Amino acid sequence: MSITDGGAEGKAIYIDTEGTFRPNRLQAIAERFGLDPAVALENVAYARAHNSEHQMELLKLAAAIMCQDRYALLVVDSATALFRTDYTGRGELSERQMQMAQFLRQLTRLAEEF
Repeated sequence: MSITDGGAEGKAIYIDTEGTFRPNRLQAIAERFGLDPAVALENVAYARAHNSEHQMELLKLAAAIMCQDRYALLVVDSATALFRTDYTGRGELSERQMQMAQFLRQLTRLAEEF
């Protein structure tokens, strides 16, 4: 969508950690704004993360993809869910916080760079 129409003139990356991405919802939003739903879907790169380590790998891949084309939005839904699942209990709290902080630092760097 053009900037004058409220868009950012770029593609989107969606990293899904909970399996909640719904293409039909995106199509409905595109139709509401008078856009071609098929084109809207083509402009979203989707990846499903299965654990926190995979989520970190996908963020690195997203950085590489963002260098190749004009991406204006990166969604991580949810950024913390897999860390909570992978690191449970008080004994792993410190490791979870360190890994989550590393992920959030990388995410912040991407936001600043792009």
